[in-house]
Amino acid sequence: MPRRWTVILRDRADAARPIRPEDCHGLLNHWWPQSDREHTAAKRWAMHGWPRPLGDRLHHWTLTWLDDVTPPALDPVDLVGVPQRIGDHLLEPLSVTPTFDRTYTEMLTGEQGRSRVRTAELRALTPVVTTIRDTTGERIPHIWPAPRRLFGAVHRSGGGIVGGSGAVGAVARFAPPDLAEPWLERALPALSLIRRSPLPGEEVRLTEHHHAEKRTVLGWLGGMRLELTAATPSPTDTFATLLALLELTGIGKYTAQGFGMVRVDTVTTDRTTVEVPAPRAGHGAHRVRRARARRVGGAPAAVAADAEEFGGTLFD
Repeated sequence: MPRRWTVILRDRADAARPIRPEDCHGLLNHWWPQSDREHTAAKRWAMHGWPRPLGDRLHHWTLTWLDDVTPPALDPVDLVGVPQRIGDHLLEPLSVTPTFDRTYTEMLTGEQGRSRVRTAELRALTPVVTTIRDTTGERIPHIWPAPRRLFGAVHRSGGGIVGGSGAVGAVARFAPPDLAEPWLERALPALSLIRRSPLPGEEVRLTEHHHAEKRTVLGWLGGMRLELTAATPSPTDTFATLLALLELTGIGKYTAQGFGMVRVDTVTTDRTTVEVPAPRAGHGAHRVRRARARRVGGAPAAVAADAEEFGGTLFD
């Protein structure tokens, strides 16, 4: 089954530079190695952010293993009391708590009960990296992604599914094929029934994160409300499953390095809701502000915030 652990660590280093995404990624590559052929492919894990300081040298970290069949080569539970080096830090796991216990089969076939999820509030915990190509073919940050980008991509070849990334990609890659195909046939059209609207006081905004070798990763932080406009049970069950997968997999690029981690708070109701159209720049009272372009390496960074069509692979 997909597995998730919450880890509490104690830092035994007296002085160290801040923990970097590449340090965490290096540790997990050591725990869960892949062959050279698979190394640049989508990972079997997602990192729910980076170790977060709690005070008194304690850190909190959440990790997800996405493969439903192949277990991880190393279980973090076995590392309690064994210090792990993350960059300049020496972090000793004090406790490892499994926090997810549903298989893909249970998620794709189980009903959600009488109270159905129709609305959710999504908040980014680490910068979310989503991009779009401009008219010259250059990739630029996209800070108001449509649901088809939020929930991932499925890659097909020769009429069959060959992979994917994000929430729907996890199902394509790891769920039993006889369940994945029909579920995706329902889920992908259902994405057109999801509407986004801003969360007051938590507007989506451009941010930058300093990465390895003095590179800067541009992404977005903030929150948005997701609302399902259909009233029938099937789409609401699918919507609830998509939201659960979203927290497991994260959003956008570099989720195996801790980017794109989100918290999803759901609201259940039996009432039919009113469709809330996604705002477009320059229209409406709740306009999503275009973030001011930042200069990276001396060049201005363009930002796209309009609604767009899904036109290709986002996760590369």
